[in-house]
Amino acid sequence: MFPLNRRHWGALCAALTLFGVAQAQNFPTKPVRIVIPFAPGGSTDANARIIQDKLSTLWGQPVIIDAKPGANTLIGTDLVAKAAGDGHTLLLTSTAMVVNPSMYAKLPYDTLSDLVPITIVSVSPFALVTPVDSPLKSLRDALTALRSPSNKLSFGVSDSSAMLSGHLLNMLAKTDMQPISYKGAGPLMIDLAGGHVPLGIAAVSSVQGQVRGGRVRILGVGSLQPSSLFPQAPAIATELPGYEAISWFGLLAPKGTPTDVVQKIHRDVAQVLKDPEVVQKIAALGADPGGMPPAEFQNRIRREIELWGQVAKVAKIQPE
Repeated sequence: MFPLNRRHWGALCAALTLFGVAQAQNFPTKPVRIVIPFAPGGSTDANARIIQDKLSTLWGQPVIIDAKPGANTLIGTDLVAKAAGDGHTLLLTSTAMVVNPSMYAKLPYDTLSDLVPITIVSVSPFALVTPVDSPLKSLRDALTALRSPSNKLSFGVSDSSAMLSGHLLNMLAKTDMQPISYKGAGPLMIDLAGGHVPLGIAAVSSVQGQVRGGRVRILGVGSLQPSSLFPQAPAIATELPGYEAISWFGLLAPKGTPTDVVQKIHRDVAQVLKDPEVVQKIAALGADPGGMPPAEFQNRIRREIELWGQVAKVAKIQPE
């Protein structure tokens, strides 16, 4: 070994940069596997299939969707976290990723250091909903009822992200509604439509069918602006400043994936997400297309892990 002076370091850095650029230009060199940590047929699978063919055409390589469900996304996520960092194995996951650090005392991977954010594929705000014949006709009605000394209202949820979204509402509104857990958004919507649960929190993508069918009413949404699909529903933040609860599906790579490869994947996915056919298919899911840059996505992940950790602590949720 010989000591590297400034000139040597400059040459080495230049060589590494050129190597990274060459990798990005050549990517992909083989089929790309998109792992989804959920069972086939759900929303994550649908998001993956919407971009699958377009990316395959753009890249000239097959894009394979590989479902690895189990342990509330931990199995599939851990598989990608330990995969080779060359961009050929990717993870398409949901907001469960930023909630799990609050739900589990120990994860098999480090959420922030073992995965590299690429971009969000689609976003759908959480919504506070009620049966259409409920006496709660507005967001203000719901908050007034929740703040009543005689309040016994509960809220149905089908996942931990929605549950924490409800506890965030409790924290900001100083209320105490309690969650009722359902095994899937379908059973929750059936009970809501039937008036068996007074409130529910779920992504707009999960409630849109019952809302359009006139069986469920949206009282408010978790985005800072009204949903483009249901513009008549106000942002919950209009009554509770600081409230934001968004369901998203995002694409990540294993650690060690070259920055130039990450940037190329982002550019290509962002291009696909602007395709009118893709935009239409995402809207049919009750969502809006994403496309944010990797750095912005990384910042969102950090903020949300911190937020949901704080909410879980206030709600006295004990990690498993």
